[in-house]
Amino acid sequence: MYNAIYEDVFCNTFSQSCYVFLCGGAGKEHIRNKIRPLLESEQFQILYPEDLFMEMLNRDKRSDLLEYENLLADNSDIICVICESIGSAVELGAFIQNENIRKKMIVAINQKYSRDKSFVMMGPVKHLKKTNENNVVLYKNEDPLALSRDLSKTFRRLYRKSMSNKNQSFDTLSAYIAFIPMIVYFYQIASRKAIHGNLKAYLKELDTLPARYNELFNASIKYLIKSGVLVTEFNIDKKDETLSLAPKGYYETLGLIKRSSASNRTMLHDKIRCAILKGQLYN
Repeated sequence: MYNAIYEDVFCNTFSQSCYVFLCGGAGKEHIRNKIRPLLESEQFQILYPEDLFMEMLNRDKRSDLLEYENLLADNSDIICVICESIGSAVELGAFIQNENIRKKMIVAINQKYSRDKSFVMMGPVKHLKKTNENNVVLYKNEDPLALSRDLSKTFRRLYRKSMSNKNQSFDTLSAYIAFIPMIVYFYQIASRKAIHGNLKAYLKELDTLPARYNELFNASIKYLIKSGVLVTEFNIDKKDETLSLAPKGYYETLGLIKRSSASNRTMLHDKIRCAILKGQLYN
């Protein structure tokens, strides 16, 4: 069943999802938090790096910012830095030196600072403009809608260039974030331990099990719950969580499945669902 979901559904839909790591200020007043729902309404998968990576890095005391950068580069289609806080300015300065990040990087600069002779403008922003001047977007703090619209255009332009080379392997968080809701969609209710064990066995069978499987899996589940895609109920007797799709997760997953490029997709999806129901009936 996992193989059928992967080949018939995941592989025919994954390239349609653009995963954007959005860096910026963390406070409610910052424009990053204002434009996130606007970008999500345009079908972009918006991820906050700190939601996914900080726990992974905190578990490994040997990890450093360079590993954080590599995780960003490996796990995203686009990295957008809204330079609106000290932290985001530091990220910009660090990320611009990483070639793998720079080629998929977009920077948003507050228009009132765009003519300043500051280190940010004369250093990282100027350097990025040499690569692609269109990857620098100006915004006004009081107009999040305009920023969302400008970023949407820039994201689509940049993503069109890279989507043919999109990595479908389970070395990336985005693969888990896309695949796990599909499993839950077809099974309707699924045990966290069962998904973890079955997916691990499937990837072993394909000889593609990543070394950081547990960390990638757990970070993805945490994100899917926090973002309102999955809901969870803890079973005390089994010491396990039962996962199901929240309304948001159901409609997002259904919408993605309906955009599948597979021929006879309705028949394929019905066959998967019927096979699962048959297995559940006999069990």
